[in-house]
Amino acid sequence: MSSVDLTMPPPVGGSETPLSTVTENQYGNEESASPPPPPMEIRPPTRCVLEDFTQCSQSHLWKLMMSFYDRKGVESWSQGIVPHFITCNTFISKSYVKVLHGFLTDCLRPNAAMPLNKDEPLYIVELGTGAGKFSYFLLKALEEMKDVCDFPIDNIVYVMTDFTEANFSFWRNHPALKKYFDSGRLDAGIFDAVNDREIKLWKSGKVLGPGTCKNPLVVVANYLFDTLYHDIFQVESGVLKEGLVSTGSKLSEEPDPLHPDIIQRLQNEYRYDTVTRPVYYDEEEGDEKHIQRILDWYTHYFHNTGASILMPIGALRALRHLSTFSDGRMLVISGDKGNNNPEQFVGLMDPHIAVHGSFSLMVNYHAIGAWFTSRGGFALHNPQEEASLKVSTFVLSPEGSLDSHVADADFLGDRLTDMDNQRMKKFPFLRQSFVDFVDQFGPNDFFVLQKSLKEDVTAPPLRTVVSLLKLGDWDPDVFFKFRDVILSSAPSCGPKLRNDLCRGIPRVWENYYQLDADKDIAFEIGRFYYGIREYGKALEFYLESTRTIGEHHVTYHNQGLCYYSLGQLEVAKGDFAKAYAMCPEYEKARSWLEKVTTEIEHRQVRESLDNVRLAASAAVQDITDAAVAAQTGSD
Repeated sequence: MSSVDLTMPPPVGGSETPLSTVTENQYGNEESASPPPPPMEIRPPTRCVLEDFTQCSQSHLWKLMMSFYDRKGVESWSQGIVPHFITCNTFISKSYVKVLHGFLTDCLRPNAAMPLNKDEPLYIVELGTGAGKFSYFLLKALEEMKDVCDFPIDNIVYVMTDFTEANFSFWRNHPALKKYFDSGRLDAGIFDAVNDREIKLWKSGKVLGPGTCKNPLVVVANYLFDTLYHDIFQVESGVLKEGLVSTGSKLSEEPDPLHPDIIQRLQNEYRYDTVTRPVYYDEEEGDEKHIQRILDWYTHYFHNTGASILMPIGALRALRHLSTFSDGRMLVISGDKGNNNPEQFVGLMDPHIAVHGSFSLMVNYHAIGAWFTSRGGFALHNPQEEASLKVSTFVLSPEGSLDSHVADADFLGDRLTDMDNQRMKKFPFLRQSFVDFVDQFGPNDFFVLQKSLKEDVTAPPLRTVVSLLKLGDWDPDVFFKFRDVILSSAPSCGPKLRNDLCRGIPRVWENYYQLDADKDIAFEIGRFYYGIREYGKALEFYLESTRTIGEHHVTYHNQGLCYYSLGQLEVAKGDFAKAYAMCPEYEKARSWLEKVTTEIEHRQVRESLDNVRLAASAAVQDITDAAVAAQTGSD
């Protein structure tokens, strides 16, 4: 058997959230700090001041954020500028659907605390959809839940939203989403989560806005809240202080103050002023009381200890606007980097801004949960602290519908957690689903497991890789990461393990969502089938690679090997010729082209000789027959 070319068309790419070797607090600072550097020589400042000290949520930082995503569009994800695997894989989508299923089960029980109407649509709004990969996985998981869900799946409408036209256009034209758009179970709209009050749906033409949803609204937000407006606070000696930021650049001049590259050279300064007014947020459309309760909780809790707190005011505003769609009934599932344990906020320090093309801050999930509790709902948090991704689930119910707690004193200290624990008892299936699919082994655990197996194990056994693939429902990115182990081990592994792979590989392709041009999944599946001598199937995927990713000389070369193995030398020669024409430096293609050309020539010579022999034999036979006929005639 000929050896398939192990060269892949494009180089490997894609970045991930790194596993931290030390714990981080809510501001992103390492707990074990290194000794301070020696004093530096003081030089005249070269910092370009883009804005003087301003409340963080109103600062120039967020204009830079919007500019980045508006100018980069889908390239932010397709080129690996923004890490996305941790929230865009088949495992996390199935986990979220399991949590949703628990909620639906609770709402369909007799005397449910939040009943559903099966005859009305249930809208799932995804905020900050980005490239749409997670949306695709979740839609598939919903589809596969059809037979076990008491709520009609055809009445569940998934809504993709983002604020950029580029992302919106990408979804509309993506082939993997077409069938969902056509079925009416998927819709989309441009939506600024913080500022807009309604969503105009592109496909149906409907408008989601205040009072339009008859069923509770479901909201999904992954890696979004860390990029929405934040405010900065500190509690020092029992006094609440607001943090003001002066946005600046390390360069002395910035001709374009909105250029996204400024993010890479941010040099901000901070100042902390005592809060003197009794209500800090005084224009929050009725939310003033609830947000002030959160600030009072931190002031009371950290009375004897200093603390630094990020207030996710952008997330709270977005959630407030969305809650009006369904008259204050809402389920929210959110995954992001952040903290839900207030002990992580201890210490006086400036906020850490993580830069990854764009920038982000640590999400204060504790504050978001407190907002839900103050508004009549409750929060479910995963208590795991060493986690790159924190997933929390929140339920919002009109004040007084789950209990009678309304006094400000009810929302101080441990009473906040006690209220959550009492209210969630009315949603036992939701609570258990969260425990089973987020708390015990959830999206962050899956991310850690696959990353550790890839980076910490030199040669992971094939059976271990297969187990990981099964755990992640044959996620294409996981397959791509471990393709070398699969390709090198599959041809020689036992028939049972090979059969397990052959049953799962079609699922890899079924889950494929075209986004990363440097991850040619079809090409790698073709290599797998070639390795186990399934040449016809290998050809199918090489042809699919050309269709989805584009022509490449290595793909044509590998197609030539398949045709050669099938005995179709002329077709093989044509593919080797294409490979060589595309890349004359590609020695393998030249060598195989010469080899196949020679074999064809030799075969033609053999066929010519065979034809001559056949003709000679036929001539001899004709002469013999004629002689016999002549002899017979003379007799």
